[in-house]
Amino acid sequence: MNKPLPIDNHIDQIRSVLLKEKIAVIQAPPGAGKTTRVPLALMDQPWLKDKKILLLEPRRLAAISCAGHMAKGLNEKVGDTIGYQIRMDKKAGSKTKILVVTEGIFTRMIQGDPVLEDVGLVIFDEFHERNIHSDLGLALVMETLEAFRSDLRVLVMSATMDTQRISHLLGNAPVIESKGKSYPVTTHYLPTAGTAHKKISIEASCVAAVKKALSQTHGDILVFLPGVGEIMRLKSILDNWDSNKIQVIPLYGNLPVKEQRIVFAKAREGKRKVILATAIAETSITIDGITTVVDAGLMRTLVFSPQTGMARLVTVPVAKASADQRRGRAGRTAAGTCYRLWSEYDHSLLKPYAVPEILSSDLAPLVLELAAWVVKTPTDLKWMDEPLPGPVAQAKELLRDLGALDENQRLTGHGKKMVNTGLHPRFSHMVLMARKKGKGPLGCRLAALLMEKDLVRFNKGYDDPDIRLRLEIIEKANTGARGWHQSGVNQKAVKRLLESQKKIARDFQIKMGKMDLHDAGELLAHAYPDWIAKKRGSNALTYLTASGRGIAFFGPNSVSTSDYIVALHLDGNPKNAKIRLAAPYDGDLLENDFNHELEENTTMIWDEKSCEVKQVTQTRFHRIVLDENTLPVSDHDKAGALLIQKIETRGLDILPWTKNQQALRYRVCFLKETGFYPDLPDLSDEALTQTMATWLAPFLNGSCSFSGLKKLDLGSVVSALLPWNLKEVVERQAPTHMKVPSGSKKRLEYHDQNGLLASPVLQVRLQEMFGLTQTPTVAGQRIPVTIHLLSPAGRAVQITQDLKSFWDNTYQEVKKDLMGRYPKHYWPDDPYTATPTHRVKPRS
Repeated sequence: MNKPLPIDNHIDQIRSVLLKEKIAVIQAPPGAGKTTRVPLALMDQPWLKDKKILLLEPRRLAAISCAGHMAKGLNEKVGDTIGYQIRMDKKAGSKTKILVVTEGIFTRMIQGDPVLEDVGLVIFDEFHERNIHSDLGLALVMETLEAFRSDLRVLVMSATMDTQRISHLLGNAPVIESKGKSYPVTTHYLPTAGTAHKKISIEASCVAAVKKALSQTHGDILVFLPGVGEIMRLKSILDNWDSNKIQVIPLYGNLPVKEQRIVFAKAREGKRKVILATAIAETSITIDGITTVVDAGLMRTLVFSPQTGMARLVTVPVAKASADQRRGRAGRTAAGTCYRLWSEYDHSLLKPYAVPEILSSDLAPLVLELAAWVVKTPTDLKWMDEPLPGPVAQAKELLRDLGALDENQRLTGHGKKMVNTGLHPRFSHMVLMARKKGKGPLGCRLAALLMEKDLVRFNKGYDDPDIRLRLEIIEKANTGARGWHQSGVNQKAVKRLLESQKKIARDFQIKMGKMDLHDAGELLAHAYPDWIAKKRGSNALTYLTASGRGIAFFGPNSVSTSDYIVALHLDGNPKNAKIRLAAPYDGDLLENDFNHELEENTTMIWDEKSCEVKQVTQTRFHRIVLDENTLPVSDHDKAGALLIQKIETRGLDILPWTKNQQALRYRVCFLKETGFYPDLPDLSDEALTQTMATWLAPFLNGSCSFSGLKKLDLGSVVSALLPWNLKEVVERQAPTHMKVPSGSKKRLEYHDQNGLLASPVLQVRLQEMFGLTQTPTVAGQRIPVTIHLLSPAGRAVQITQDLKSFWDNTYQEVKKDLMGRYPKHYWPDDPYTATPTHRVKPRS
């Protein structure tokens, strides 16, 4: 007899609610028994009318586990009353009343039968995980309920969920809450960030926590880690640490189901199980014997960028809801302990809930499913979180490029074939094209390969991105040839891949056989047309993609010698993405396979090498130039406009200004800055740069290059900018030279290396200014000139704007110094009556 569980106290309430209502929400904490008890309790309800219950689970292991648990409770085998269906595995028959399926399988079911004719109840379990298929499945089943099946029931269950929000979405559906078990879990916070000089790794932190747990607690231990890499590294450490006391067991999504089931078995005699798991162990499954949880507090998730068209794997802190789920694993069967590898303060900063996939994932599969459902825009359905417009638009553009959608966003015949496969649209399109080309086997293998993580782990400092290397390993494994059991090859992934390719081949009705691995680039180009890339230079490692992004290899390799490649995996850097996996590609294939996307146009371009505008006829594949022919420039206005853009970028100094022309500009700017001459034009660098298209274009006279600017008549340009009457004002109020008492004419400087001067500078030897009592002025006697009084050697001995004050207060001291340095020169006692001279001494 099954022992009682908390959800049992609510079974009558659940039955009563579903007898009256079509939709209900159940919230129950981990261990309450909702996953296995609720479906069994509803199996005999009159409203089912011999129809079955579909129980949706987010993961394969959860689906298999709960199906087995329910079948065991009925003393039956899985496949009888209780069955399951996951990718590549199904155990169910005509007598099956409860079918446990993964959410992706449900999408295929409802697309194939929108009425869900033989289904009476759809249960969404662990809905708080918010997988993209669960959000889509709920949106589709809600429309089925409203449009086709008024008798259909829907039940949404979760341990941690915003129940009011989901209830409101479902038309204020009733909420049933179960308090669950009361096994206490003691929580310890163990922040292990390290010091400013030494950072402690996740593995080192977990080892310390596991040691503490082994000494302070009893029972088995569940360790939550962000990914497979951390799991395998920690396993290696623990295996070498004390294998006599502990049995270390990995648990992650891609682990074969048979190996995943090991976690449910009892530990070996005299040992404690230490299960190293990803987020897969958060929900749905109860592992007997677990009394301790060590939580690294991290998770790995894909973040998709519609701007770049690529997803990158990032490690982020878990949400509070996930942390609570993990903690609850320690108290499912008895009182437990949870070690959190962060501080209480850090815990207060965690987000309440994780970002749902629908707001961070590639939406191409979702948009394809919606098109198959004959929905043009997501707003036509009900969503917990509506898909964002940017990713939706990017997905539609990709699907049009793949031939899945027409210009009216309707599903094409080709798109219908793609949607039924369950593969990502990129891969289903590639396999269909491969079959059409008679290269189906290779297409199936490539699709299976790209759905796996990289099969090869290289030594540090070396990385070979050539996909053909992976294909060779798979082929050796497929034929039983020697050499594929080499170090660094994920042998389990290879075996899993071979099974996956068989299923893909069955789904596409392709007979596996011989294949030419060198055709990989040709087929992959159909999956990633936006990531076809052309080399930027003959010896360069950088490429330009069809979408206009620059990408590069880490270093020379067997693919980087190709002029064209198909990039498959990038490191995720949004600015300088590095290529981790790629295939060489024959550029000539573009003309055959993508002829309808090639564009030929005549345009003006700027040649950076020759610094000139050229008119060229280009054949383009999106942003990639395949062929280019130079023609004589025919539209000089367009050429001039492009030349001006480049001058604006380079700056006004590239124009052939003479010294006098520049000086005139500075004088005009000086007077303009005083504010006394508002009619003068603004000839500053900033103003002229902003208006260059107006004042410079008429004088280019067909110039198309920087070198051609040498012939530019800037004198005429300046004359056009400054009318004659205003030029006279400038000559009077801001003269180029000034006559000094000695009779010499000295230049006035209005600009220096730091920019425009507030007062013009007059540099003159001190002896040439004897007899002058008032400081010279400009701008209608409003601005005094700044005088740099120089020694006979031309060095400034005094800077002043008050000449009389200098003669009266400072001259005698300066005179003493100058007499010592230049005794042969003329240094009178009275500067007012002395004769000014530009000689050593004045003439007698």
